[in-house]
Amino acid sequence: MTEFENVRDALKEAIEIADAKSWGNIKEGGTIRPATIQDVQDLMQERLYNIADLLGMSDLYLDD
Repeated sequence: MTEFENVRDALKEAIEIADAKSWGNIKEGGTIRPATIQDVQDLMQERLYNIADLLGMSDLYLDD
């Protein structure tokens, strides 16, 4: 997981992911496949969780 040191950098990368016209390919083992919606959701989730952490709001995604 990518760890950002500030909210600005995390938001910038999340916006870049959201604005991308295509997401390219994913390499798994010895094969290459197109990125799926799930792959993009996983990328966004990491950034959003990191933003929540930086804002002291990890309770938004942690189970009680």
